[in-house]
Order: sequence, then C-alpha cells, then structure tokens
Amino acid sequence: MRLFDAPHRVFFLGGLAQALLALTLWSLWLAGAWAGVLSLPPLPVSAIALHGFFMVYGVFPFFIFGFLTTTYPRWMHAAPLSRSAYRGPVGLRVAGLAVAYLSLMRGRPELAWAAIVMALGDAWLAQNLFRIYRRARNEARRGIMVFNITIAAEILGLLLYGLGFYEASTSMILLAVHIGLFLFLAPTLVGVAYRMIPFFCAQTLASYQRPVQSPNAPLGFLGGMAVHFALIPCRAPLALAVVDGALAMAAWYYLWLWFRRDVVREGLLLLLFIGFSWLGWAYALYALQDLNQAFGLFAMGRAPLHALGLGFALSLVIAMVTRVTRGHSGRALRSDRITWTALSGVQIATFLRIAAAFPAVDSLATVNVSAIAAPVAVLALAPWVVRYSYMLLTPRLDGRPG
Repeated sequence: MRLFDAPHRVFFLGGLAQALLALTLWSLWLAGAWAGVLSLPPLPVSAIALHGFFMVYGVFPFFIFGFLTTTYPRWMHAAPLSRSAYRGPVGLRVAGLAVAYLSLMRGRPELAWAAIVMALGDAWLAQNLFRIYRRARNEARRGIMVFNITIAAEILGLLLYGLGFYEASTSMILLAVHIGLFLFLAPTLVGVAYRMIPFFCAQTLASYQRPVQSPNAPLGFLGGMAVHFALIPCRAPLALAVVDGALAMAAWYYLWLWFRRDVVREGLLLLLFIGFSWLGWAYALYALQDLNQAFGLFAMGRAPLHALGLGFALSLVIAMVTRVTRGHSGRALRSDRITWTALSGVQIATFLRIAAAFPAVDSLATVNVSAIAAPVAVLALAPWVVRYSYMLLTPRLDGRPG
C-alpha cells in the first residue's frame, strides 16, 4: 500500500470515501423523510445542519488540502512535505469524522468534539503550509495569500460549527456554513482554477497563449465573496444583487479568457471548464434570488447554494482529482468513461436540485425532485470513487516515487 507515499494520496482517498458516505447518509435521510421507506434514529441536531457539516467541512477540505500539500512546495520552490507533516493532520481529520458518525447515535457533545478535533488537525497542517510560505521568496509567494486566508477561514468555521453543535445554536451553525462556502470553499477553488486551468491548457493545446492576468485576481473574488457574506444578515437584497451579478460576470469573463475551441477535443480540459462554468451560473442564480426578494417574488430556496456547492465545487473536484491522480500515478492524461459518468451524474443532480426550487417544476413533478438528486449523484460517483481509490492505493505505473 502506497497511502503515504505522497500527500495527495491519503487526502484524496479520504475525500472520496467521505463524499460517498456523506451523500449516502443524506440520501437515506431523504428517503425516510419523503417516502417513509426507511426510519433513521433521531438525530442530535437537524439533518440539514449535519449535511452542511459533512459536505462543506467533511468532503471538500480533503481534496483541497490534498492539492495544496502537493502544490505549495512546487509553487514556492521548496522541498516536498515530509510524511510527518501531513500524516498526523490527516489522522486527526479522519478521527474527528469517525467521532462525528458515531455521535449520530449518542448526542451533541460528541459532535462538538468531532469538529474541534478536525479543526486541530487542519490547523496543524496549515502551520506546516504557512511555514513554507514564510520561507519562500517574495516573487514565489505572489498569488498565494488567498489560500492562507481561506485555510484560516476553514479552521474558524469548524470551531464555530463545534460551538454551534455544543449549544444547539442554529444561527451559529448557519454562520459556520456561510464561512465554509463563501470564505473557504468557493474562493479556494477559484484560486486553484485561476492558476491551473491556463497552465493545463498551455501544457495540452498547441500554441496556446496563456493570457496575461494578475496573480491577485483570486483575492478580488475572495473580496467579492466576503462582501456577499457580510451582506447576508443586512437584509439588503439589491446590494447583494449587484455584488452577485458582478461575481457572475467576472467568472464568465475568465471562462471566456481561458477558453479556446479545441478545448472541447481534450476531455480533461473540458471537465475543468464545465466545472468552472458553474461559478458564473451559481452567482447569477444568487443575483436572481436577490432580485426576487427585493420585489417580493418567489424565493428560490437553496438552488443557488447547490449550484455553487454541487455544480461548481463537486464538478471541479472531479476534474482536478482525475487529472492529478492520473498524472501522479504515471497514467495517460486523458479522461475516461467512468469520469464522464461521474461528472454527468453530478450535472443531473445539480439540475434536479435547482429545478426543485421553482414552483412550476415542483408542482408538475410526480416525484420529489429534490429527494432523488442525492441518490443520482451517489450512483454516478460510486464507480469513479472505486477506480480512483485503486489508483491512489497502488504504485505508480512508471515506477517513479510519489
């Protein structure tokens, strides 16, 4: 087993397992709540609060830390992280999640400890990443600050989630979810895509001219998302609509800047573009929701949130994990049918979840559209999880270390 041969192996494997676990748990709860086909034991907090915790803080940090622990040393011309720099942190993160799942049968105090243990593991890893940043030359650190900020936000969000679990505070849990979405998950993935999509295009496409772009642009996205976060409790829908519309336009601008027609012939690149395209649609939906609220029209529920978390974040993770895993296992850099099945399933699940927010669709549907979105994602992801877990657990095909 080569689990600790490189940091991305153990982090990605944890993320793959947690993605299936979290979505399966949510599918089971939906089946019980909607169809009554399964009776789950009483939960210590609301199912929605748990779903946010297991997805935003349980699934995505594994993939983000797996990517950053690999790229931080490369970006800043430092030695790779030693095993001791990531083995302990990932162990704490897995232990915290194990406590969280066990606590579903016991009560809230254990849930609080689960979040705190995970935060300690992430803080330990963050310290090791920040040490690389501090020692790097100024020119190598350009454009990296956004990740330092978002990692700190993730740790803060976990601690707030722990406190919210302990005090059964819905408002604190909601604050933690918003921190995780708008100050950690979305800006981190924007920063990763901003650096890597043009880089991968230049590696793959003949005569591709990488566009001139400021390394601090991801900080601009983070700033816009932070304004969105700050305006949520202010009940200022028109101001939110302006901010969200600007974020949507910025996302589509960079999509247009990076795109070239021959991207559609390169499967791995197309995966990345499909995932990133959801960022613009997510914030366009947020802007539409803001305008609806301003003029007293129908609410769109969690449609924008799922466009961001499911459409953008999970789709981009599938694309990134596929490319990194294949590249670091000595395999050809090309997409496969299993990956496209996984991505297509996530697209279908996202469309279903968004459609459920519109009254006309919800009233015409013969089934609960929202309830079938998660099972669709699980069925599509399962073969991809199995295949890429195998790649992460076995030696590189080219015999190289890592």
